[in-house]
Amino acid sequence: MIRGVTVIIPTYNHSDLLERTLVCLKHQEADTSLFEVIVCDDGSSDDTKEVACSFEADLDLRYCYQKDLGFRAGTARNMGLHLAKYEICMYLDTGVLVGSDLIVNIIHFHQCYENTIGLGTVHGMNQKDDQHPLAKYLQSIASSEHPEACLRNPMLKAYPDSRQTQFDFYENDLDRCLAPWSMFWTSMVSVETHLLRQVGGFDESFHGWGHEDLELGYRLWKAGLHFRADPSLRALHLPHEQFNPVEMTSRKNHLHFVKLHQELPVELSYVNQNFIYEMVLGQFKVADQYLPQDYDDLDPTRLGLHNEGRRLAVGYMTPAFVNRFNITDVFACNQRNAEMIRMQRPDVHTAFKAGFVNFCEDDIYQSAILTDVWKVIPITLLIVLLDEMLRIAKRVYLLDTAGLQLDNLPIVGEQLPTGFHAKSIASAGKTAVYDITRLARRLDAEVNNL
Repeated sequence: MIRGVTVIIPTYNHSDLLERTLVCLKHQEADTSLFEVIVCDDGSSDDTKEVACSFEADLDLRYCYQKDLGFRAGTARNMGLHLAKYEICMYLDTGVLVGSDLIVNIIHFHQCYENTIGLGTVHGMNQKDDQHPLAKYLQSIASSEHPEACLRNPMLKAYPDSRQTQFDFYENDLDRCLAPWSMFWTSMVSVETHLLRQVGGFDESFHGWGHEDLELGYRLWKAGLHFRADPSLRALHLPHEQFNPVEMTSRKNHLHFVKLHQELPVELSYVNQNFIYEMVLGQFKVADQYLPQDYDDLDPTRLGLHNEGRRLAVGYMTPAFVNRFNITDVFACNQRNAEMIRMQRPDVHTAFKAGFVNFCEDDIYQSAILTDVWKVIPITLLIVLLDEMLRIAKRVYLLDTAGLQLDNLPIVGEQLPTGFHAKSIASAGKTAVYDITRLARRLDAEVNNL
């Protein structure tokens, strides 16, 4: 492929904002032979085509169109990926202002870092456009000032990219964080074209706003790509009217993301609302060092696990535990456990997840064993997990080992949330076993028996 940059801009009925972005690209320091622009129209009914094509004399620009079948930004971006002729693809949103050195800096970045995703700072990303006090001011200067002047405006410090704290904390080396894919926002991001094509581009099953970019970032991360922020890549996301059902479609698409990748990092991103995501994910990563995994003293027959049906175990465990307890399904809370069990017991259905979100019918499991992992789960998330276990399993058992040294972990639960009833059914050594029920359901059953 040709060395250079393909700039892919998805757009829909925002010809005024598109024009502002194209003006920025028109004034690039780089020679026009080093980049092309592909405007990917998601079914606009305004003068988007006319505005885009008016720049053909100044830019190597192509315009492509798809029928309006709802918000399909990922599908639109894939049109650009299919047509791209340069080695680097940069996704740039409509209404993003960039400096005149953008193309030069992107080329330099990818010369320095191979197999690396380049993330830029986009002021205003993840801000509530219609609520931020600077919104009207930024809209006014964007229409009256040169883009370079906008990017130099000191007021931008008060209109930050919400990822900037993480960029600074990790000193731009995002491989140091546990979920760099969670910062893969296509407002302004660059990736080598052949790598995007290798993973298949955007998943076109997403409809509506949100998470098609994170899903692609997750696949790129799993494919082994590196992630790095570059402070020389700066932009301003112009405030504009939001697509109304954003929150609704974003949540729906987030759940679709979880369904596509039923793994701990993704399901945790869906249910975690109150804690720092990296902290909770990090705790799952190291908690196996503090928790038992064999439970040699326990007698499986005391739990009735000799019965027919599927038997689920959740947490950290060894293949020996799986064998002894006659487990048919495993939700392993770290990748290492999951791989070990898959290798030694390929007949067992093993997933790298905790089970916060499951796409299965009620009572699909005869029983579920929740190991001591429950002690390192924040209580709000533990409620979600217990409710889900009680939905998918006819009986839920909780293992409780006394004397565990968990003080070094940042989040320690070690208590059953209010609303659940624990009935002791067995103990051996330091480990007790409890039969767990939801208190409300238990009371309902008692009332029905009166």
